Amino acid sequence: MKVFTPFESGDLRVKNRIVRSATAEAMAEEGFVTSELIELYKKLAEGGTGMIVTGYMFVSDDGKAMPKMTGISRDEFVKGLKNLVEEVKKVDKEVFFVAQIAHAGRQTLISPPVAPSAVYDPSINVMPRELTKEEIERIIEDFKNAVLRAEKAGFDAVQLHCAHGYLLSEFLSPHTNRRKDEYGDGVKVVLEIIERAREKSKLPILVKMNAHDFIPGGLELKDSIKIAKRLNDFVSAIEVSGGMYESNYHNRYNVVSQKVHKSGEAYFAKYAIEIKKEVSVPVIAVGGIRSIEVAEKLLESVDLIAMSRPLIRDPYLPRHWNKSDCISCNRCLNAVAVGEKLRCYKNDNF
Repeated sequence: MKVFTPFESGDLRVKNRIVRSATAEAMAEEGFVTSELIELYKKLAEGGTGMIVTGYMFVSDDGKAMPKMTGISRDEFVKGLKNLVEEVKKVDKEVFFVAQIAHAGRQTLISPPVAPSAVYDPSINVMPRELTKEEIERIIEDFKNAVLRAEKAGFDAVQLHCAHGYLLSEFLSPHTNRRKDEYGDGVKVVLEIIERAREKSKLPILVKMNAHDFIPGGLELKDSIKIAKRLNDFVSAIEVSGGMYESNYHNRYNVVSQKVHKSGEAYFAKYAIEIKKEVSVPVIAVGGIRSIEVAEKLLESVDLIAMSRPLIRDPYLPRHWNKSDCISCNRCLNAVAVGEKLRCYKNDNF
């Protein structure tokens, strides 16, 4: 089966086509790595996942999205992150371990909400302040420095979180970026981060981006194809997702983590397939993948497949995968949202 075959492209070398898509863990203490967090990733490595992407780490102290979020904003976090990488590599030296880095932007209730433009988020009742050029410059530097810290910690790559309505996603979306200056071009911000990181680091840089915001006036496929084509020569892979907090307000359901029994498997697949037609860089499909048959079919059109909730339910799924028994109840994600640790709550009265 193709899903269990190695994949190599440029600076990516993955032992199989299975990616653990980034998921907030709510396990850090004041930003620092804990033994509980290490155990989570050791289990994923033991389970046979080829590429593991961490939950998002905040690049700025004032850019936290949620409590118990892991930090990469200061040098003092590097020691714990290095320990995390070393422990995971002891379990499986071949696992491709990726640090996802992010700034919350307007999607936060614990940091001062900021955004490219002052656009109200009705889903969490937040009105962000528009960033100044000087603040944007500082945040670009914060991302660059986070890449350098990830390299010091020993990660195999970083992933810029440009999806799900966090700050870089807000820059890419016409709904949240209404600026008239040069940063009205949101891709410019992403490319500046990559360019500055490249001056001092050779660490592979991946992006996770929205193909569609599912919001009136937001990003649509035609826009995301243009963005992907501009990023093509500068990134090592593109993971294709969709939606943000505000999407729930307009659609009345969780667009990012849909109920598979209602939406069907691989609900973002069509977007990943269309983007793959337009770029040469590896494309990762994510969103409601449950059965190996669907994964195999997808791998005819994309390069890798990513899962989140099934690997929360069973981190050892790759060893015996036929069809995941994850029912997309979303109790795991609801728990994280209120500061409870990431785990499967399917059989609990949560």
